[in-house]
Amino acid sequence: MPASANQDAPALVDDPDATRRSLADVLAWIETEPAIAERDRRAFRGAARTVCSILGAPPASVPADAADVERRLAAVPKPARGRSDKTVANARWRLKRAIALGVDAVAAPTRGAALTPRWAALRERLDIPRLRNGLSRLIREASASGVEPEGVTVAFVEAIAARVAATRGEARGRAFRRQAIACWNEAVGSVAGWPSTTLAAPAPTARPGRLPVEAFPISFGRDLDSYLAWAAHSGRLARNGSPRSLSPATVRLRGEHLRLAASALARRLGYARRVINLATLVEPVNFKLVLAEYLEAGPERRPSAFVQGLAGTLFGVARQWVKAPASQLDQLGQFKRRLGSRPAGFADRNRRAIEPFADPKVLAALLALPQRLFAQASGGRSLDGRAVRQAQVGVAIALLLSVPLRLRELAGLELGRGLLRPSGRQGSMSVVPGRGAGGASHATACPIVGPTKALIDDYLDGCHARLPPSARHRLFVRPDGEPVPDAALRYGIATQTRRAIGVALTPGQFRHLAAMLVLRERPGELGLVSSLLGHSDPRTTANLYAGIGVRGAAAAYATLLDRARPADEAQRVPGPGNGVPGSR
Repeated sequence: MPASANQDAPALVDDPDATRRSLADVLAWIETEPAIAERDRRAFRGAARTVCSILGAPPASVPADAADVERRLAAVPKPARGRSDKTVANARWRLKRAIALGVDAVAAPTRGAALTPRWAALRERLDIPRLRNGLSRLIREASASGVEPEGVTVAFVEAIAARVAATRGEARGRAFRRQAIACWNEAVGSVAGWPSTTLAAPAPTARPGRLPVEAFPISFGRDLDSYLAWAAHSGRLARNGSPRSLSPATVRLRGEHLRLAASALARRLGYARRVINLATLVEPVNFKLVLAEYLEAGPERRPSAFVQGLAGTLFGVARQWVKAPASQLDQLGQFKRRLGSRPAGFADRNRRAIEPFADPKVLAALLALPQRLFAQASGGRSLDGRAVRQAQVGVAIALLLSVPLRLRELAGLELGRGLLRPSGRQGSMSVVPGRGAGGASHATACPIVGPTKALIDDYLDGCHARLPPSARHRLFVRPDGEPVPDAALRYGIATQTRRAIGVALTPGQFRHLAAMLVLRERPGELGLVSSLLGHSDPRTTANLYAGIGVRGAAAAYATLLDRARPADEAQRVPGPGNGVPGSR
């Protein structure tokens, strides 16, 4: 606490329990701290009220931890906050400053604060914006703390990084440390009059070595290439072929799994020359060494989804490619079973991404987003690169809300094949998922109607028609006529949903959202979800979404009970004097 602090106020500074303080403690200290101006006191109170209202929690239950408050705010979708982004940003900044004053008693000087003459002169010599921005906070804090340019040390930078981490998270603290030291050392050799002392760069995080395929014998690389080609292109009718052809993404994942497994085994054995082929990886002793390498590096030695997937890839190679004997497969199977299996349902990150859309306000904001993006892009009339990208993202989101396509199906839509519009604007429009994108198409086309059809019509007639023709008549093309890559379309969708709603949705998560909306309205209709998402195997649908309909089923059961109760009992409220046993 500053020296002028009221001695009767709660002791927040230099208190070992300060990390467990709440916003209520910080506000109580602020109310009794004479060094804080009344105007700032009102601002801090208002910021705390705003943030606690958004979080739906009283100040006493919110920790006095700026990073924790930041995480809690990020978990609340923007439409559910009920305030503009600017209002939330101002409240967040004021509350962080209040926490810094109350808990740390050290707050970063504000931007625009007067610098000492020496620091002001050095800052004026920073002509490169990257250096000026990268050293801005260090200069402000050094000037406010009375530290001369020659007195800047690694310890001083570490102290600032610790304050950044306390208010903005560990990742931001590490980023500040790297950036400040790199910019300082660059200024030493390029800015006249800059102190000649260089700062020691932080040591890189130790990571296990990941060897390239070229580090292994040629026989291993050839065997790996042969296996990946066999898995990708053989199919059921090929002689000794794979049971099914794998998608390009799965083939890449398997190749990475096998390369990482070979690197782990090379570390355990001491050199890479002993890893001569894929059969070496699936020998029981080596199989166990590979898994142990990753298990020992994980938290509490628990198998992660990556380790379970790696074990599955190695077991598949042993069974389908190496043709290992039954006794060896039994041993590998025992190791694999000890790792457990992933629980049914989709990943937690996907669950967290779609849960906010149970709020009607958040869902309504998502439904309105395509029209909003398209309007911001000049209604599809501008051929500026940024406007074209924004219009295409609006169209992509509208399509995902109407027909939950896979990313490759969405990016690969072709006019006349995947997107059918035989009679132009006046006729019907439909989408055939998978056609033209390398996937298995559905038996029937999915109709596009209403606002989504009008939006796509405006895009095709106003923007797409004036873009250079694409060789395959793609729906999403760049201003130079090249198709928009899958990754670029995915990034644009996730970025725009994060900016507008506070939740970054990928095309795959749009599919999970569609399943959630259907099952909450019609619990148990997994067949409907399977048809909507185009699953060829109903077991896939059941494994992913069997648990989603629990909330809808519980609501339907509660309604059934309400209908079964007598009318007079349903209206009677338990309480004193109404006949409840034990009342007087």
